[in-house]
Amino acid sequence: MRRLPIFLVLDVSDSMAGEPLQHLEQGLELLIRKLRQDPNALETVFLSVIAFAGKVQTLVPLLDLPAFYPPRLPLGSGTALGDALMHLMDAIDTQVQPTTPERKGDWKPLVYLMTDGKPTDDCRQAVQRWQQQYAKRAQLIAVGLGEHAATGVLSQFADHVLSYNGEDSADFYRFIEWMTMSVRSQSIRVQQHGKEDLPISLEKAENVLAPAEDHPGSDEDFAIFVGRCQQRQTPYLLKYERILLASSVFPEGRSEMPATGESQYCYRMTGCYPIDETYFDWSIAVNEVESQVDFQGLIGQASCPHCGNVSALGLCACGRLFCVDGTSTTASCPWCKQQLTMVPMETNERFDIVRSLG
Repeated sequence: MRRLPIFLVLDVSDSMAGEPLQHLEQGLELLIRKLRQDPNALETVFLSVIAFAGKVQTLVPLLDLPAFYPPRLPLGSGTALGDALMHLMDAIDTQVQPTTPERKGDWKPLVYLMTDGKPTDDCRQAVQRWQQQYAKRAQLIAVGLGEHAATGVLSQFADHVLSYNGEDSADFYRFIEWMTMSVRSQSIRVQQHGKEDLPISLEKAENVLAPAEDHPGSDEDFAIFVGRCQQRQTPYLLKYERILLASSVFPEGRSEMPATGESQYCYRMTGCYPIDETYFDWSIAVNEVESQVDFQGLIGQASCPHCGNVSALGLCACGRLFCVDGTSTTASCPWCKQQLTMVPMETNERFDIVRSLG
């Protein structure tokens, strides 16, 4: 039986922290459960998972459905889309069996690439290589997750570019249902028709997806910060999303709007999440100063997800964040090991803090 290779290329940049990553992991489990219920898929479908943040790695090489186990997805800083596309092409070369005079090889691979942001690397060489050598060898569907995805870049190499803008887990499960249906449909069609160039079916995609519009991506859509627990030395992520300024979002007593570079915007907290040290393995230059945001441009506080300290926004002179209990006047920075005397910020005092690449 000829194999139908399916590559899932997944953005695991730190802007996916929280519900988006949880939905993605749960969606993978749902996809596998449903495909295992289909006899045609069980015979033909082989799945691979490639993850990318600042670094790219194959989490699962091509495996048949009975042997496939959904991996735990990491997080990292950066969105190396160009490197991910290069990695995908290398995987196609090494894992997909070509047709030879002696035997029929695999069916044309089907690729689902999902990202929620804009690339942080140069994609031009990868796009050119794909267009010249792989566009006719594989079908690639790119899905922009949320309004900040740079779908204009995706349209340079993908056969179809769709936007997913669901609001809850039920919407995401409908999206996974569509993915399951499209894989099942392709599995049946290649066996029935025996042709390489059958286009992927987008039937019913309109229930959860829409044709993508080109919204230029921006590094400013999210502000992601990495902190460390002062007690346990373990890292966490603070995630802020850029919003339009409105007087209702400011704490009482703030006398002026925050300075964020664009006076009409600020960043509002959406969550604080525990992470582990593998985050740094997946990140670009996370221990170096990449870019900074004015502390006054941040709206919202969070407690430490590791030890419960009242604030995850203790700021060291090195520009890094750590947790504080709110009562001690001394602290030890878990990043640079300085012994600090903690003082409250003045209302309009300005500090820049280091952000990740998102």
